Amino acid sequence: MDPITAYGLATAIITFVDFGTKVAKRAKELSEAGDIPAVFRDIKTRLPLIIDIIVHTRSETDNLSPEAQEAFKEVVRQSFKQVAQLDEILKKVTVSRGESLLKKTVKAGISLVEEGRVQKIAIALKDNVQLLTSLNVRSAEREKPTVKRWPTEPLPSYKDATGLFLLPFSRDEQFVGRESQLQSIASSFRTQRRVAVSGMGGVGKSQVAIEYSYRFKESNPVAHVLWVYGGNIARFYQGYKRIAQSLEIPGWDDPDESVLELVCSWLSRTTSSYLLIVDNADNIEHWWPGKYKSGSSLDDPSKNLSKYLPDGLSNSNVLITTRDNRVASRLAKAAKPIVLQPMSKEEARALFLSKIEDDASNFDPMEIYRLLEELDHLPLAVSQAAAFIQENGVSIADYTNALHGEEAEEFLDEELDDSRRDEESVNSVFRTWKLSFDQIKQQKPRAAELLSLLAMLDRQSIPRFLLKMPGVTTSLAVLQSFNLVTTRAGSQSFQIHRLVQRFVQLALQREVTIQKWQETALACVSRDYPTEIGVAEWPTCDALAPHVHVLTGYSFETIEARLDLAHLLCWAADFDIERGMYVQALARAGQSLEIFEQLVPEDDERLAAATWLYGRLRYYQARSASDMDAAAGILSKALSISKNPSLNFAESAFELAHLYYDQCNGKACLEMGKASFECWEKLEGLRSVRTLDNMHDYALELALLGQEDEGIAKWEEIIERCPASDASENTKTVYTYRSRAGIVEFQGDAAMAEILYAKLITLCEGMYHSGHIHIFDYRLSHAEQIMRQGRLEEATRLSEAILASCDNTSEWRIRASCLQTIAECYRLSTYYDKEQKYRLKTLDLHMKNLGRNHKETINAEEALADCYLNSSRSSAATELYQGVFTWRKLELGEKHTDTGRAIECVGICYAQQGQDSNAEATYLDALSRTSNVDARLLENLCISLERQGKWDKLESWSRQLCGFNQSKSHWSLITALERQGKMEEALEIRARFLAVNASAQNEPEGRRLPSIPPVRDDRRFGRMIHPRTWSA
Repeated sequence: MDPITAYGLATAIITFVDFGTKVAKRAKELSEAGDIPAVFRDIKTRLPLIIDIIVHTRSETDNLSPEAQEAFKEVVRQSFKQVAQLDEILKKVTVSRGESLLKKTVKAGISLVEEGRVQKIAIALKDNVQLLTSLNVRSAEREKPTVKRWPTEPLPSYKDATGLFLLPFSRDEQFVGRESQLQSIASSFRTQRRVAVSGMGGVGKSQVAIEYSYRFKESNPVAHVLWVYGGNIARFYQGYKRIAQSLEIPGWDDPDESVLELVCSWLSRTTSSYLLIVDNADNIEHWWPGKYKSGSSLDDPSKNLSKYLPDGLSNSNVLITTRDNRVASRLAKAAKPIVLQPMSKEEARALFLSKIEDDASNFDPMEIYRLLEELDHLPLAVSQAAAFIQENGVSIADYTNALHGEEAEEFLDEELDDSRRDEESVNSVFRTWKLSFDQIKQQKPRAAELLSLLAMLDRQSIPRFLLKMPGVTTSLAVLQSFNLVTTRAGSQSFQIHRLVQRFVQLALQREVTIQKWQETALACVSRDYPTEIGVAEWPTCDALAPHVHVLTGYSFETIEARLDLAHLLCWAADFDIERGMYVQALARAGQSLEIFEQLVPEDDERLAAATWLYGRLRYYQARSASDMDAAAGILSKALSISKNPSLNFAESAFELAHLYYDQCNGKACLEMGKASFECWEKLEGLRSVRTLDNMHDYALELALLGQEDEGIAKWEEIIERCPASDASENTKTVYTYRSRAGIVEFQGDAAMAEILYAKLITLCEGMYHSGHIHIFDYRLSHAEQIMRQGRLEEATRLSEAILASCDNTSEWRIRASCLQTIAECYRLSTYYDKEQKYRLKTLDLHMKNLGRNHKETINAEEALADCYLNSSRSSAATELYQGVFTWRKLELGEKHTDTGRAIECVGICYAQQGQDSNAEATYLDALSRTSNVDARLLENLCISLERQGKWDKLESWSRQLCGFNQSKSHWSLITALERQGKMEEALEIRARFLAVNASAQNEPEGRRLPSIPPVRDDRRFGRMIHPRTWSA
């Protein structure tokens, strides 16, 4: 709060005189102390002078005009500010008795560094002295007789001065960029007399105006160039006074004449060409006090500054710079202002290098670009950074890193010594924005509150629906008018500049209110985040995703806020699952579970939900059998916590059914699958969508685990039930077609399954977006049915089209399934080289996403080994099969069918390489692992025995093989008997065999090859490809 508002004018002057006298005394002592910059000595004379004049003027205020009185108050305010700054500097540089030589040297150095700031204070004090002297002269001259002028008498013809250049700033010889904006100013003046340049603080408005002034003067040498500071009333009055005096406008020294009216009138009527620059017209209350300010001596609309801007002839040009777009558009008479944005990347680089004395080749270009990106290419910030780096020897990388740390405020609050900025314009980024922030808090407190909220969110794409504060529309308008917030996407989302966000955050830290605004932002996002996520909720979740990311990085202290965070983490993790972002989802679910474990009772359903979600994600991310066991333990715990029936119980059972299926635990899988759909049945009824969804999964589990008839019966029951009447007709049709597709596929009718999947694709394309998981699923199933009918080229073409359209999706399992289908088509076509390409891609996807020790990765590895074996690359296949066998023996057990297949394939590889003794031993190992002897395995063993000439063993195993009625086994037995000289029995078996098999007159010719076990028939269906996604 300014001193006049706090104390009243009289008390403020007394306080100032007391404070100023003490500072003046300290300045005098310092100036007499020795070798210090000369400017410190200037202060010791100017400060006492302004104190005396203020005391004298106070006794004459009753004789001052209203505008002069307001100017006097502004001088007092500014003098308070300047003396306070001087006091701060003097404390830094004053040497105390007994201080060491080192401290004295350091303080001497500080005095040199602060010389620029003291120089500005000295200039400001000098201007204040001149203005106060002018006010006193006018007061003294009030008693002089004046010439009477009648209202109807025309104004006198003033002396027409030529070519004045009243610009208080030198030209920047290293000015870079802004060419398009300078051209826009010039072109705008061709059609309008007033042009406004607006933009956020520090964007370079004044610098553009200075450069334009010099260019204007070069093009118009006889024209006047006049500069007025519009940041406060006193300086505006002082600027007009200087213009009047320089132009020698009659009456400028007449105490009865209003200087503001004189200058405005002269500029409105003169035929001389001129450019008037009104810089920093930021405070709307100074321009229209009657509308925007209350309780002031300028409440009268006739006393506002806006009426003193001239409406000149065609030769007049008025250029206004302001942070406030409202001021810009009104002063420019509704003409659209030229909004100055931060510099382009190349402009900012050129500006940075122009402020650095070192050669550009000494800097890493990428470090420069990273720094400029952090500074949002804001000219003042760029210049400030260059000066800091130059003066302090800081590296660019260190400065960039500091912007993210606790030193950011120190770096960005450092004053930049720039002679081309007005002495009352602060020369640091943060101080610049503090002026705007303080002004907003005064004019529109709710706008400042809204900015505090926005600073706690992600700075980009802040959705409009998130902002439900009172007065949000007008508050946003104020923030936009100051260019602190910009509009995106048809006013439905907003963004805040990076450094503005950092400034507000640091300001709130100083005020110890940042925790409050973080909690407010969390409450806003939690309030609008969907608690159940389907297709319709995707846009909302997507819009809130970056803000969730920011909020989850904060530390909250209150229980209420921490519980809000835990819920938000759960919902966001659910959306991450929908997008296939499982790593992030797992981290969020773990963080949520940790909070609930600390804050809620052990039997709380919120804890059950968080435990289920975390266990679900541990399952999706499992990379080994131990990971699967851990996930099963977590999900079982969630099941035990959950009430039955409840959503948490149903979902935990559902995930456990999937997990047990992957662990080849069929009994437990069916138990949990049944428990899940029965729980939904109790919760929502026989015909609810979720009951039928879970019933469909149970039917699929039955069919996949060999109980096809029971599975088909469940699908038929789903068709009879159909979803409840509140479901759409399309949803009902989807359930019917999906169930029928399951029935006919497991009945072996691929042609009918193809038709049903085609219908499902058409239906779902009308219900979901084109990239929805179900559409990909049904397209894959459709291609698979075509493959099963032998139309391999068509199935390959369809699968490749699916792969191309889902290439960017985060659901990697879809891509893996496409690759598997294409590879299978090439296998059936015996194009093994092409098959190998897609098997390798499939294995690579599984390795990256599931790890080496996952069941699905092992299956993909086995499929690649099959490909190598079929293409006679038995050496490469051997190594893969041995790895598959080792994993399955440990994880599935020695007696498991899949374990036996792997070891049998190792034997086939040995046989292909001519290592029949190794093949024999491997086949015998495989036989020992199964209770059901397989004819193919026995036949492969017999081939190896025959090649080795082990006729007695061949005889023994061939007799067992004959029990399977294999024609080749009879020939093996006959050969074994003949080689052992058992001709009579050999002839008897041959005759008996030929009597039954008349077509087999001769035994097989050539080298017999072992038979490869059949390929695994893995059927996908929806849940086998992706995590749980409901159809409805």
